[in-house]
Amino acid sequence: MRSTLRYIAALLAAAGATGIIASLIQTQLVLQELRGFGIPVAPAVRAWTTLEDVAMFGPVMAGIAVAALLPTVLICHRILRVAPSGWRSGVFAAASVCGLWVAFWLMRSVIPMPAIPGTRGWLGHLLMSLAGGVGGLVYASLSAPDRGELRPPAHSRTWRDATMVAMLLIFPLALFLLMAPRAGDKPAAVDPTSYAIHTVATGLNRPWSAAFLPDGRVLVTEMGGRLLAIGPDGASSEISLDGLRPIFQQGGTTGLMDIALDPRFAQNGWMYLTMGYGEASANGVRLLRVRLAGDQIEDVRVLFNSTPKASAGNNGGRIAFLPDDSLVLSLGDGSRRREEAQNPANALGTVIRIDREGRPPADNPFVGRAGMAPEIYSLGHRNPQGIAVDPANGDLLLTEHGPRGGDEINLILPGGNYGWPIVTGGMDYPFARVSPFRSLPGYQDALLEWTPSIAPAGLAIYNGALFPQWRGDLLVPALKERAVRRVIRDGRRIVGQQLLLGELNERIRDVKVAPDGSVYVLTDGTNAKLLRLTASARSG
Repeated sequence: MRSTLRYIAALLAAAGATGIIASLIQTQLVLQELRGFGIPVAPAVRAWTTLEDVAMFGPVMAGIAVAALLPTVLICHRILRVAPSGWRSGVFAAASVCGLWVAFWLMRSVIPMPAIPGTRGWLGHLLMSLAGGVGGLVYASLSAPDRGELRPPAHSRTWRDATMVAMLLIFPLALFLLMAPRAGDKPAAVDPTSYAIHTVATGLNRPWSAAFLPDGRVLVTEMGGRLLAIGPDGASSEISLDGLRPIFQQGGTTGLMDIALDPRFAQNGWMYLTMGYGEASANGVRLLRVRLAGDQIEDVRVLFNSTPKASAGNNGGRIAFLPDDSLVLSLGDGSRRREEAQNPANALGTVIRIDREGRPPADNPFVGRAGMAPEIYSLGHRNPQGIAVDPANGDLLLTEHGPRGGDEINLILPGGNYGWPIVTGGMDYPFARVSPFRSLPGYQDALLEWTPSIAPAGLAIYNGALFPQWRGDLLVPALKERAVRRVIRDGRRIVGQQLLLGELNERIRDVKVAPDGSVYVLTDGTNAKLLRLTASARSG
């Protein structure tokens, strides 16, 4: 028992040391990226951010280190049965570096988001892995056989080891709980008796977007590459997409995404689609214009291909039409290299604006500026999956996912920089700071921020007649929160929030307002539904 406790204590101490050193390294790498954008990081800011990361990311990193070092030390014990005893420290240190390197590599290979941002580049990967060497040395020292004659009694050593194990478990957990961000209060729910829910269709496979045909049918995209036309009675038929180039589809991350009808659809039959293109190591978002002809499409034209990225995550992909007949498309930051959202030479992390032929309008902010993408309308976005134009005043509004918190609603201004990843209220998924700055001069502040994250997946502005009390309000489908946020406005000013459809406990992918004022909702997943909300008899 005593021997087992000793080895457990040594492993936990090694993991704790690894977590602290890796946290220190990652924080400096992240802050150096900010300095690369000319953002001054004062010593006090650097010190506080480093301490925050040690308190929150350090324990998470220590947990990762336990998983990486456990098989490593077991292998080392076997090696040392035949190796000279003088090799002990070197064997444990070298093997621990290799074990942590492999763990980081595996995480980068299987997780679509960069779980440990410090390991995104080869140098950061190496430096973070070297933290394992410190852990290996700690383990080698604490697990070494007792030598000498003045050893405490066995029961004292057992008590000491048990106490050490308890402290190594309790202290990091307590520190994490003390520093971790607190969840805010949820808003009140919209009275569920004020609306009626009608199930229009079931069995949808990862639906992403919906659009309304003049004949009353609803077009629904599925990420796997199907386009369905669903009637009011739920009858469904498939629109042939022969003529489309191959769609890059990966689970619920990318595939066939948005659909929008041209404002003059009745005259020209045009509709617009977004889809993933490329392959896992180099993929992006493609915007197409097609003509709907009965149950098939024709006249397929590629209007825009986004900058290829090395990860399938953070695509954006939503379409809207501005009052001047131009078209805007939201694009994500590429995930692995989030700093590209600040690079105006490519379209990652931007809203682009083009005309119906795919050309950048002459008054786009970066037209004529050397080395800058002329299609860019705004930049500094992470994963903007909701976009809508306010019919009351022409404002362009955007919702976007932060990482862990920092979800936003933004008012998009031409040439505006919305800060990601320099300015954000969110933090990385393993609780490390993306940036110490929540606001800086020269960067646009959000109209509304959600921390913790609700994962906003779309945006609609209600302007119908069925729910007059909702007119002018924003409807935001939320994947993580499993509801629709009703963002209540007085003109342009946000004055409150409510939760809608929370009683369903379903991930919500999209919300659209139909011409008759009813609200159509797409749930998410492989057995999803198309729902229609109308005013209940009681609400009238």
